[in-house]
Amino acid sequence: MVQESLIEGIVRSFRKNAGWATVIIGLSVVFSVFLNRYIPTVYQSESLLRVMTTETGRDVSIAASMQGILSQKQIIAQIAEKSGLSETEIKREDIISLIDHGPGLVMLTVRHENPVLLKELGSAIINVLSEHFLGYNSEVQEFEIKALKKKLSHLETSLGDVKQEIARATTVTSSNVDDSTLVLENLMHQLEEKIDLNGRRLQTTPKEVFYYQEEESPEYRTLNGRLRAERNELAELFKNYKEKHPRVIACQNRIRELESNLKKSRTRIQKSKSNSEFVAISAEIDSDREKLTQIKSELEKQALYKAGTTGNVEFSSETLALRIKTLEELHRKTLMELEETQIAQTTSAGRINVLKKDARPPQAVGFTSLQRDCMALASGVLLAVFLLYSPAPIRAELVSVSGNILAGAVGQANHPALLAEPVEIIMELPSLLSERLALPCPSSEDNCESIFDERLIALNDPDSSRLKPFKSLVSNLQISISESQTRIVLVGSSRTGTGRTTLLANTAILLAQTGYSVLMIDANFRNPELHRLFDLTNERGLSEALRGTDPRMLIKETSVERLSLLSAGIAPANPAESLGSQEMIELLANLKRKVEIVLIDTPALLEYPEAGILAGHTGAMVFLHRDGEPEDDLHASRKLLKNVRAKVFGYVKI
Repeated sequence: MVQESLIEGIVRSFRKNAGWATVIIGLSVVFSVFLNRYIPTVYQSESLLRVMTTETGRDVSIAASMQGILSQKQIIAQIAEKSGLSETEIKREDIISLIDHGPGLVMLTVRHENPVLLKELGSAIINVLSEHFLGYNSEVQEFEIKALKKKLSHLETSLGDVKQEIARATTVTSSNVDDSTLVLENLMHQLEEKIDLNGRRLQTTPKEVFYYQEEESPEYRTLNGRLRAERNELAELFKNYKEKHPRVIACQNRIRELESNLKKSRTRIQKSKSNSEFVAISAEIDSDREKLTQIKSELEKQALYKAGTTGNVEFSSETLALRIKTLEELHRKTLMELEETQIAQTTSAGRINVLKKDARPPQAVGFTSLQRDCMALASGVLLAVFLLYSPAPIRAELVSVSGNILAGAVGQANHPALLAEPVEIIMELPSLLSERLALPCPSSEDNCESIFDERLIALNDPDSSRLKPFKSLVSNLQISISESQTRIVLVGSSRTGTGRTTLLANTAILLAQTGYSVLMIDANFRNPELHRLFDLTNERGLSEALRGTDPRMLIKETSVERLSLLSAGIAPANPAESLGSQEMIELLANLKRKVEIVLIDTPALLEYPEAGILAGHTGAMVFLHRDGEPEDDLHASRKLLKNVRAKVFGYVKI
């Protein structure tokens, strides 16, 4: 027997289904075209920027400051004008990315569907940031200088007041000074500094922040309810069926489809909320202002109290000297800070230099359009192979052909002899075996060495070479059952005497030894034999099950593990009517939930109507062909099976 290779099988399947293969591959390519049209490939380019700013040494994110500048409308308009893009594209949250890359370093990443525009877009962003980030730092520094000058003026005024008090207190010998006044004044200066600092932070902090939130639509809730129902149904199915059962597989497919649709039904909505940092700074400023008001009020109360009690509040020379020393120290520090700020303003603060620009061409984020097209083409080919490929029928190597069938069709002088069995040509069936199957026949002599019926060679002689064709048949049946997803197989033939019962019994034993749970049903009410092969009784069986008896009480276990038998029982008055009844259909549906494979023995196809009736109810059939069987019987069997729409795995030559 010559087996075709996998490549040959794929080519054969594509030739046989060329139209469907073209449709599947074409749909995959069309899907790739639509994907590239509506979800194009995004390219990105990176540049490392060095920022010369006075904020480098502080706990401030330069990238965040730049991002705040880029969020302004006028800045977006300038970038759009210089790069040639629309403002809507630049506003997209994924087109510009700024990340701190170290002290004074920022990594700029720009993304766009058109790689040609990335260079112009990056240059436009750097130019605009160089202009406006310098102005941003200058404004901040000018604000700091004004605040420091105001603080310096206040300190000078306080120093002048204290010196005047010292001049008035020269004639005073002693005075009582409340140390709490000094503490309150220092605290007042600290609060004023803190309020000024928070005021600068408040000017650069946005009031609102934007975020995206996924919301559940009515469709999402509907799909979620259906998904819960399907999962409950799957749990119930697992109580009655095995994992490979079609209903379990179908339910799992529905659950996967619902989960996929559930992910797509969420909607993403842009929302805004108050910036917690802005609110916190505002609250802190309000709180400090209240404290400052309270301190000033307390100082006024102390001044009034001292004026009412002593008339004139004078400080001792030591206390006044200490206060002057404190104010002079604050004055000196403020003056130094003012000078540092003025010097920093005259330097290159805010200048942006490009340290490293990506010299490579813009890189695709994900797959390029060409890669998507190639993947779609490959996926289409693989999908076509998965859907259309079918293994070649297992054929026997035949050496002759019936002269009656092919007489006159081919001239013997000009063409070689065709290799085909009459049953293949007439019934259009593949062979399930590559050689003729020799069935054991019961002998009239006593065989004391056989423990089981001598027809059961799978039990009497499991290592016999005669068992090899049976094992090949079982392997082919396993493939056919797996591909067709059927678990009820009927064994039939045109006439009596072909060995249906012997073939069924040995096949059932080998399947059970493989690990399947197998049930044999003897539906041959005309001549039941299965119970004799396994040395079981036939008092009750299939006929009683069709009359309403629980089949669990009628099924008999054999000596082979995982192999059981439902014998024929007492033959009914009208076997054909019983086997074609609704009770028989329900019985088969019930039994296939309890075992993995059901094998049914029947009378001859052309002698009694029962086999034809059951062939229309069961999943598939194995046809036994006796060597030398008349072609008229084959034609009649083919017509009968076609009328009942029976599915036949193939034939076995006996």
